[in-house]
Amino acid sequence: MSENESYPLYTGCLIRSRLPHLEKSARMVFDRLGVKLSELTGATCCPEGVGFRGLDEEVWLTLAARNLSLADQSSRPMLTLCSGCYSTFRECEHILAENKSLREKVARNLENINRQYSPGPGVEHFARFLYEKVGAPALTELVSRPLRGLKTAFHQGCHFLRPSHLIDFDDPDHPTKLEELIRALGAETIDYPRKMLCCGLTIAGVDPDLSLRMGFEKMKLMKDCGAQAVVLICPACMLQFDLNQRRMEQVFGRELSLPVFYLTELIGLAMGESADSLGLALHRTDVRPLLDSLWNTESAAEPPGGK
Repeated sequence: MSENESYPLYTGCLIRSRLPHLEKSARMVFDRLGVKLSELTGATCCPEGVGFRGLDEEVWLTLAARNLSLADQSSRPMLTLCSGCYSTFRECEHILAENKSLREKVARNLENINRQYSPGPGVEHFARFLYEKVGAPALTELVSRPLRGLKTAFHQGCHFLRPSHLIDFDDPDHPTKLEELIRALGAETIDYPRKMLCCGLTIAGVDPDLSLRMGFEKMKLMKDCGAQAVVLICPACMLQFDLNQRRMEQVFGRELSLPVFYLTELIGLAMGESADSLGLALHRTDVRPLLDSLWNTESAAEPPGGK
């Protein structure tokens, strides 16, 4: 891609506070793709709409519009690493375009802090960007260490494709596009029942037992269908499937041992990055036994050709 392209990067709250290795892997992959990412100075929580929007929609829109105003002077869309943030910003853009009354209220609120929102090039999810602007064939050309033999279960998550009439990217009930990127790396993607089931994390504050059971039931289905690893594109889902996996095993008495990869981590591995350079030691579920068996090396931290 052109060296002149630069995209503002919005990381959201969870990644920098709890999952910094996800941002690291994204920056490494985009750098290898020749895509420049610029810092979005002064950004705050998006805020995600599940709990906030119902309390005060005007405030929710104002906060989202303020973040968008930090990037709307750019000629490139703002890239986000979080599916919840992506959904929030897309909905905000749509509402402000369609509702004059709310648009005027938000404009007045922003004037009080010397900000102005105007429709710009919009916001884009990093995974959609990889599919539409890079493409599976281009990814394959950059693979130096194919992930042949790796059977993955892809978890789409709730927010990436919804509301579907605004996102308009893939079939919201039977999506297939992002799995093309995983197969481009040499890995396999398996089908499994209840594939679009929520990970359950968002209800943890209301019903922690049900939240954990939802995550476990989905991971059990993945495991039973032959998955060796989970691939996802949302930091909240990462917390549920990776951070809470050991708790699931203890509560429900079933070993899962399913390593969980953010999509850019998997791409980075296929491009020749090592587990150490990607920060995979920060995962709660150990990824090294899987990588050892995949490449048949003594240490997955320094595989042949790795950095």
